[in-house]
Amino acid sequence: MKKIYAATVAVSLGLITGNVLAIDTSEPILCASLDVFECVDGAGCEEVLPEEVAAPTFLWVDVKGKEIRASVEGSGSPIDHIEEVEDRLVLQGVEDGRDDVEDGTGWTISIETKTGRMVGTAAASHAAIVIFGACTEV
Repeated sequence: MKKIYAATVAVSLGLITGNVLAIDTSEPILCASLDVFECVDGAGCEEVLPEEVAAPTFLWVDVKGKEIRASVEGSGSPIDHIEEVEDRLVLQGVEDGRDDVEDGTGWTISIETKTGRMVGTAAASHAAIVIFGACTEV
């Protein structure tokens, strides 16, 4: 019953405000991980805490500067490809990892520009991390 009430309130608020939320990516935005899953080939997926799979709890996304970072300061990962698909901003990149470990990873982050909802994936050899979250302007 509480879920139905919460959904009704959320829909009502969306109708009152006109649901005109839009993420401005001309400045860096902050994304938070809400649900994180580790998926392993042949073993399925399991919900984990971000730190269990070295995933960031918060992610700074600088579309203009073509970089994502796990903190406001410091270096990050370059965004190699940016594409707008309908009301989503799709960002992609590749990390080579360490020389002494086979850990190269391709990643994709999809951000709904009207709602701020985010899905991020990182795919490595026989494993993937899937992150569901939300982004906002800072």
